[in-house]
Parts: sequence; structure tokens; C-alpha cells
Amino acid sequence: MPSRSKQQFKFIWAMRRKWGSKKKAPKNMKWVFDEEWTKDVSFKKLPNKIKESQILNFKEFLKNRNL
Repeated sequence: MPSRSKQQFKFIWAMRRKWGSKKKAPKNMKWVFDEEWTKDVSFKKLPNKIKESQILNFKEFLKNRNL
């Protein structure tokens, strides 16, 4: 799932810079290194914020979307 807002995009890159690699990141933050979050995302076209609940990973998103 690609980033949905500028705020989320900045957070992902901040966490990637903080830990440097998926191996060094804590277990609950390894999702930020998945390429699906930033691949083919235009930062300029993203909204500043969204009013949706927190989505931690792609599998959880798909499970909640089908409800």
C-alpha cells in the first residue's frame, strides 16, 4: 500500500534514516522498510493529512477493508 499522506511519507523516511536497515529496526517498525510504502509515490501530489485509522501493514489493511 503506498503512502496516503505527506505526513505518513515523512514518518516512513524518518524511521528509515533513524535505523538505517530493516535488520537494525525493532520488530514493530520493520514495516517501514517495505518498498510498497514509497514505490512510485509522488510527494507533491499527496495530501498533508488523512483522517483514517492507523494502518500498520498491508495485510492488516486488506483484512480490515473486506469488513
